[in-house]
Amino acid sequence: MSRPRAQLVTIAAAATSFTAVCELCLVLDAAAGWSSSTFAGRLDVDLRRGTFLCRRGHTVDVERLETRAADDATAAA
Repeated sequence: MSRPRAQLVTIAAAATSFTAVCELCLVLDAAAGWSSSTFAGRLDVDLRRGTFLCRRGHTVDVERLETRAADDATAAA
């Protein structure tokens, strides 16, 4: 039996909450004719990444994008 591939959701640097689609649920729902594969979560602004579970228990990693100012400062250095 093969392991499911990791799911990754990327959110904006300032975002604290998100709604995402679990890709594994999407496949299951499409096969059954359902359309409820979304889940919501919250990632505090001081955290860069987190791991969440969808409603069915599938693991979804969430990463925060770097801020644009940090990118510009690094490029200028």
